[in-house]
Amino acid sequence: MEKMSTRQMIIAEALDLFSVKGYEGVSMRDIAAKVGIKASSLYNHFSSKADIFSSIVEEMSERYETAMGMMRVPHGEEDEVAKTYLNITEEQFVAIAQNLFLYFLKDEFASRFRRMLTIEQFRDVAGDVFRKFFIDGALDFESSLFRSLISKGGFREADPYVMAMQFYSPIFLLLSKYDSFPEKESEALDLLTRHVIQFSKIYS
Repeated sequence: MEKMSTRQMIIAEALDLFSVKGYEGVSMRDIAAKVGIKASSLYNHFSSKADIFSSIVEEMSERYETAMGMMRVPHGEEDEVAKTYLNITEEQFVAIAQNLFLYFLKDEFASRFRRMLTIEQFRDVAGDVFRKFFIDGALDFESSLFRSLISKGGFREADPYVMAMQFYSPIFLLLSKYDSFPEKESEALDLLTRHVIQFSKIYS
């Protein structure tokens, strides 16, 4: 396994601390102690705690793009994504939902990132990032996708934004419900599968 650079270690350890104590509850001194370096040495890599937070967000964005590619989740231009979804089976649709769910539930970086933003969601900067990743960003993307699928005859006529809420809200709820219960993963996946199949039967 490739050894992490000091910069990478700072990002990883800061995220670990933020995911437990929140951004406001962690100092630069706390981060330095977790990494095992002097507090002054942090400034060789980052100008401030806010800079570390921004780097965590950037790292998450890059990791998410890579993960979607590895999981073969359709992404890119909206029209092409819609065409891809028109040609997948129900089993493939379920598999995509399961892979994304498990990524945010179990991936070490993604799950800590989600917990950090959940703690900090009511603060200005972190709250904006939380809504972009887990609320508005997800709903806007899915409503646009459903609108394209409706126009192409893949889904029946309905309000695409309401469809997005109906599809995404239970998944987000399941992430919160099972976040601290890894032993119940099969139960979570069963509920997720039933949700996706029922949604598909209602709108396909």
